[in-house]
Amino acid sequence: MTTVPSSNTPSHPLLSGRTAVVTGGANGIGAAVVRLFAEHGARVVLVDTDRRAAEQLAAEVPAAVPIVGDAADPAVATEAAAHDPDVLVNNVGDFLRAATPFAEADESEWEALARVNLDHALRMTRAVLPGMIDRGRGGSVVNVTTVEAHRGIPGHVVYGTYKAGLRHFTRSLALEVGRHGIRVNAIAPDLIETPQVPYERLVPEADRHRWPGWAPLGGPGRPEDVAGPALFLASDLSRYVTGSTVHVDGGSYAAGGWFARADGSWTNRPLAP
Repeated sequence: MTTVPSSNTPSHPLLSGRTAVVTGGANGIGAAVVRLFAEHGARVVLVDTDRRAAEQLAAEVPAAVPIVGDAADPAVATEAAAHDPDVLVNNVGDFLRAATPFAEADESEWEALARVNLDHALRMTRAVLPGMIDRGRGGSVVNVTTVEAHRGIPGHVVYGTYKAGLRHFTRSLALEVGRHGIRVNAIAPDLIETPQVPYERLVPEADRHRWPGWAPLGGPGRPEDVAGPALFLASDLSRYVTGSTVHVDGGSYAAGGWFARADGSWTNRPLAP
């Protein structure tokens, strides 16, 4: 069923007349970004491998156009670029496996981790940049990284390395394209409740009182908490912001966030060490 919640329609939409591409746009953070951008007047091209979820979201949001495919696929990136986007949100990312010490890591997984956590952003950004430059009206690239791009993550060393690479890509590219009026920024989430990381299930009820001791604002956060900063970075409200990272984590990065257990393992959940 198509629904357009008029109560959510802003009186002063921030993205009227603009086109945005959102990768990983069918679920979780990506879906929240698609909805909010559409509410603010954007035509939104959502890229996702989940056909069912992508088509369902497009049916819900009339301004959304689904592309079913892998954002790291050159053909998919070319198709997305053909929509002449003013805004690109690179939102794909995944651990792909359970925590494993680096000394025991399977080297065959490294390429897959690179593809889903870094390559897709390079590929998609490279596809859309020439058009952004040629059209001469500026643009915005928003890379969704993670708090783990800014701190160590035991058990996921390769994942964290690629996410840190995405952070550096953000800063370096910002220097190159600023003269074209194109801004490049990042959002580093943590503690966001999504289908991929369901904190409500992972953290037992008995331990939820510990949230404020780990993240000053408590938790978990919602995908909408990331969509708001994405809208800010996509819009002219951030016209003088580039090469920056917005931390959306309830304060967990400021708090440190990792705790060693007595058995030598680590936890990033609000549990007793």
